[in-house]
Order: sequence, then structure tokens, then C-alpha cells
Amino acid sequence: MTRTENEQRIRDQFGDSRERAINLASRFVDDAEVVVDQAAEIFDSMIPDMAYVDNPDSPMASSVFICCGSLALFLALKPRGVDAHQYGGALLDSMRSTPPTAPETTDDGTSPQERFSRFIASGEASQSTASPGEFVFEALVGDRSEYDWGMNIKSCAICHAFSKYDAMDLVPYMCATDDLMSDIGAQGLRRTGTIALGAHQCDFRYKSGGEPLRLVGQYPDRIRDPGQE
Repeated sequence: MTRTENEQRIRDQFGDSRERAINLASRFVDDAEVVVDQAAEIFDSMIPDMAYVDNPDSPMASSVFICCGSLALFLALKPRGVDAHQYGGALLDSMRSTPPTAPETTDDGTSPQERFSRFIASGEASQSTASPGEFVFEALVGDRSEYDWGMNIKSCAICHAFSKYDAMDLVPYMCATDDLMSDIGAQGLRRTGTIALGAHQCDFRYKSGGEPLRLVGQYPDRIRDPGQE
């Protein structure tokens, strides 16, 4: 696909989430559709400098596109007096009450093992060939006793993107969405910290059915989740 086609694909992904964005914005304003239209313009302006535009099928790309969509809506709401903690808490509450569905994907005929092998290879490549603003990470295969699989993120694409818009206070809430999605799927995610919270790396460890270690319990001042109060 050409870069223009990739940009349109990313733009369409934001459009597909319009109803959810309107529902979230309506928690703060009466003219939610107007705010979401503004957010769409902001998101569109982000796309040319967004990580993974030239590689939208990267296993790390979707998290950047989704988080930038959340950022765009926040930037549209911020002039209305909505701060990062209000928005982040509402985002988590919204996800909890109406969990997002997995995006439709085309079955390329590969097995889960093959896809995981690609994920591992992507992590290895990122450590030497990542473009500016992309994730640098290592993928880990567990022994099934302590954890099934994991990754250590050394450089965070979300932090890079949000720092351009003076929105670093919102990034811990993006981190917390990982915990929430893990809970929904009983994936047992455990982390001791993330780069956005001051750690030197983001240490993801997943164990299916395991006991999670959520960030909100460790950083309640940085992640104010109304669902955990």
C-alpha cells in the first residue's frame, strides 16, 4: 500500500470509533458531536508525523493509532476545561462499562505461533532499526510458571507522541488501559512500572488466569480511576 493509502486506513480507524468517542465526550459536554468533529481534525493533523504510518501492520502500530485517537479527543475537550485526570478516569470507566471489541482483521492463514514469532522478530528489529518515535522493545517467552510471555519496552512511542502535545499526564491512563484489557481477557498482566510513570522500562508479564498486578494500585495519584475507588 502507498503512504496515502496507509494514512487513509488510519483515518478510517478513527472514524470507526466515532460512536464510542461521542459517548465519552458526552460525559463532559452537550455538543459531543461537535467536539468529536474537532477531534477528527486534530487526529488528521497528527497522521503525517505519527509512528508506523509506513508500517501499519507492525504488531505495535495499533496501540499508537488507538492512543493517538484518545489524545485527539482529549485535546478537543481540554479547551472546555477537561483535565487529563478527568478525561483519563472517564476513559477507563467507559472501557469498563462497554469493553471495546477487537478490530476486524483479515485472516492471513498464519498460526498463533507464527504470529508470535513475528512479534519476537519485530522486537529484535526494533532494537537496531526503529524509526524515530517508534517503540524499542524486547519480546520474552516465559516458562509458563512465572509468566507465559512478556516484553520490556525500552523506548515508548506513546510517550513520544503525547509529549509533542504537552499531554504526558494522560499517558499513565493509556498504560492503565492495558491492565483493563488484561482483566477483560483474564490475561494476568503484571507490571511494576512504566516509562510514563518514571520507570526505566515497561515490564509487561502475562500469565493466563494469573493474579494481575495493576498500575492503579501502585500509582493512585498518577492514575485516578473511579472504578477502583
